[in-house]
Amino acid sequence: MRFERQMPIFGEEGQQRIMSAVVGIIGCGGLGVNVITQLTAAGVSHFILCDHQSPELSNLNRQFIYSASDYRPKSVISAEWILALNPSAEVQSNAEPLTESNWDLFSGCDILVDCLDSFETRMIVSDMSEKMGIPMVHAGVSGFNGQIAVCVPGKTKSLREMIGTMKDPEGMIPTVGAGVSVIASMEALEVLKIISGIGTENEGKLITIDMKDWTTDKVQF
Repeated sequence: MRFERQMPIFGEEGQQRIMSAVVGIIGCGGLGVNVITQLTAAGVSHFILCDHQSPELSNLNRQFIYSASDYRPKSVISAEWILALNPSAEVQSNAEPLTESNWDLFSGCDILVDCLDSFETRMIVSDMSEKMGIPMVHAGVSGFNGQIAVCVPGKTKSLREMIGTMKDPEGMIPTVGAGVSVIASMEALEVLKIISGIGTENEGKLITIDMKDWTTDKVQF
């Protein structure tokens, strides 16, 4: 049985919830390709993707599903990747920037997953989560530093309230594929805990991880 190793973790009912959940992925870059791979492998079968950017050569150290010769939008390539892993999956691919005017792309989602590298767009996701009443999981990574947050409308502070004063750094964000994969796996695990129904103890918390010495810090909002 494909999921027998994780059935003791999530249970039969939890596994069914994973397989029936609709997961919205905003950003199909380094975090995104790792998250969709982990979620598909765990049984998630319904995705709504959003990313208008195309692969660049500098992406390839961490965005392992792309090639320098394929200039299609990342959301389109990611949809094909999911279907290669699970041909019976249902994937909606949106190759357009997320704005306040196209939130309806994610209507019907059970959870939103922030896999972005832009704080401005993250705040749009935060506002969308609050207005639509959909939980969201946030992750970010720069160099050896990563962060995770779980926000539940009506229950916890929003991501805007947690990190709304942060700004995008000037210039290129330093990243190494192994570090991005670590944070993305943590983000995917939070998603699985929520959609399976077993829940997470990290609601309303901003968790920071220093991958140089593996120290973590949690701030409860």
